[in-house]
Amino acid sequence: MSAAKGASVRSLPETATQSPFRTCQWPFGDPQDDETFRYCGAPTLAPHSYCARHVEMAYRDPDEEREAARAAA
Repeated sequence: MSAAKGASVRSLPETATQSPFRTCQWPFGDPQDDETFRYCGAPTLAPHSYCARHVEMAYRDPDEEREAARAAA
C-alpha cells in the first residue's frame, strides 16, 4: 500500500497539529499521592503535550539509541 502522491505516511492528521495542553503533562511523583503528584507545567512544544526537554526524553530516535549503546560497550 502506498501513500498518495505528495502525502507523508508519518504526517499528523489536521486535527492533531496542536495539543489541547498548554503546559507540559510530564508526570512527577506517584499518581496515587495527591500531595506529591504533579505535572511539569512548562510551556508545551507544539504539537506535543510535553515541553522541549520532555519531548527529547519521550521521542528518542531508536537508531541513535542503538549507536550510543554500541559506542558505550
